[in-house]
Amino acid sequence: MSQKSFLSQSFLTFVMCFFFFLTLFCNAYAANQTQIAVGKWIAPIIYLGAFALLSQGFMHLDPERKKANEKTVGVITLVVGVMWWPFLIAMISNEGLGPITNFVAGLAGMYAFFFMVLGILEIFSLPKKSLGGIAILIGWLTFAYALFWLLNGLKISWAYHASIAFVWFVAMNLAGLLMQGRMNEKLVGWVVTFAALYTFAIPAILWSLPAGMQGPF
Repeated sequence: MSQKSFLSQSFLTFVMCFFFFLTLFCNAYAANQTQIAVGKWIAPIIYLGAFALLSQGFMHLDPERKKANEKTVGVITLVVGVMWWPFLIAMISNEGLGPITNFVAGLAGMYAFFFMVLGILEIFSLPKKSLGGIAILIGWLTFAYALFWLLNGLKISWAYHASIAFVWFVAMNLAGLLMQGRMNEKLVGWVVTFAALYTFAIPAILWSLPAGMQGPF
């Protein structure tokens, strides 16, 4: 293993450990907080999202495409994007998240659209430069969500939500730059893989737990 690869993996390990302990801290803080039973609306969506993101992350960690197949990853991403919509429609119809239902569903809808278009472009090997600009725009809109959650009472639980949105802000901007040919692909692969775990997989597991055990959620 080269020194550069070793340093990259060491840095990623450090970052993941940091956020792991942040999650534990948030869980301890929020153990006695009143929680809204939103897991049935959110968990299925982000479990699916984790699969799509991991496939994208692993593909970009293999720039030579020796093991990854872009068309296969495109199919996975497209299917996940399509599967999000029934959950989002049901969530909106039943106001599953209370007063912030449309607020959250709007953000999720943008990502569902992005996954669908990205999947189609990958399946048919079409240029992604135009989608790169959309990715950057979605990233900045997500940053606005991060500010909302961070400033919403300044509670630790909301700070965790803000950190998720901030990770997506970084990931979408880097992905957009990659689509425009201005970013290192392996770096994007590491960031997307981390985003899959920190923003989708871990929250999905927590949201699947009974009320009172969902940590910062």
